[in-house]
Amino acid sequence: MNRSVMKVVGAACLVLGFSAAAAAAQDVDAIVKKLQSTHEITMGFRETIEPTSFLNAQQKPDGYAVDMCKQIIADAQKELKLPTLTIKYVPINIQNRQALVANGTVDIACGGAVNTFSRNKQVDFSPVSYVAANQLLVLKKSGIKRLEDLNGKVVAIPTGGNTEPEFNELMKKMKLNVRVLHVDTHAAALIAIESGRADAYFCDNSAFFSMVKQSKNPSALAIVGPEYGYAPQGFMIPKNNPTFLWIVNHSMAKMFESGEADKLFNKWFGPYGAKVGPKLRAAWETFSYPE
Repeated sequence: MNRSVMKVVGAACLVLGFSAAAAAAQDVDAIVKKLQSTHEITMGFRETIEPTSFLNAQQKPDGYAVDMCKQIIADAQKELKLPTLTIKYVPINIQNRQALVANGTVDIACGGAVNTFSRNKQVDFSPVSYVAANQLLVLKKSGIKRLEDLNGKVVAIPTGGNTEPEFNELMKKMKLNVRVLHVDTHAAALIAIESGRADAYFCDNSAFFSMVKQSKNPSALAIVGPEYGYAPQGFMIPKNNPTFLWIVNHSMAKMFESGEADKLFNKWFGPYGAKVGPKLRAAWETFSYPE
């Protein structure tokens, strides 16, 4: 074998060596192996996003996403034939949730993160659990039912983000005369509505439920108007866990098909007057694959 051929073969072996090392480092199905050896699963949850994921009066994780994930975990225990499967709860927030999932500290993050292509580079996502969109939060006595009713009104808009550009485009398209009041927090928006400084708050409707809960008079508020935009939320899990991802997908599909997902939605969002919207229904039906 001449030197040129030997160099090519050597380079090929080196590449194969690196590839094998990388594959070994990824450790396929690490979550399943962990569940089988420890009988413990780590669930990430949000502490203040009511009714999706929060600490209840007993300081225990609760909410729509937590309940849905508990069913997923019960199905994982059954699928893997484990005698027990204990849940270890880990608080997460917007800043650390993706990193904690990506590095394997959290096995499943049940706070309802929006599924995006950029996030899919680091983590995998469950099917859609909830669809957030922009809507209006108003006082019922205002008579506002839709965007067309905002002509001549004052509308609170969160500072920064994508909400204001979308709102401006809608106002331009509908040729409405609206004065914008910028607010830095949801709490500030709530105060503006309750005090009469703003007639409505145009924002991601997933924020409205906790705002209504915190209101001095929750029954006076209403979430109105069509949904604008599309922000599909799901549960994050670490990449390279195909078996666990299959369990998550299968469990949620069964909830969609059986009506269990509807029951959970009505349990947690029903008290706020919310119903399963057409976009969420379409997402659920799309993922209701046959066995």
